[in-house]
Amino acid sequence: MKLNQILKVNAVAIAAVIFSGAVMSFKVAEKKAATTYFYNNSSIASGAFSNPSHWQTTNLSGCEDEGERPCSIVVPDGQTLNDVLDGKSNAQVLSMSSGRKP
Repeated sequence: MKLNQILKVNAVAIAAVIFSGAVMSFKVAEKKAATTYFYNNSSIASGAFSNPSHWQTTNLSGCEDEGERPCSIVVPDGQTLNDVLDGKSNAQVLSMSSGRKP
């Protein structure tokens, strides 16, 4: 009689552990990686670098070490490009970007 009770208690505990593991695996799968955006516009006017419509996820031209325009910017998971660029000056965007475009 006690053996049946012990098995039932353990079976519930094992089922709870398996269920928890399955739920956690879905949460890990939902996590996205950071996204890299590239500046694909020729404008260097004030505020142009913080305009999200000037950025794309594909690079239309190469990046260099020097130039007047930013090349790429990384947007962390959980943020949008607009969140990262909002209210930034051209100088601020240049300082947080990687590489330059002539």
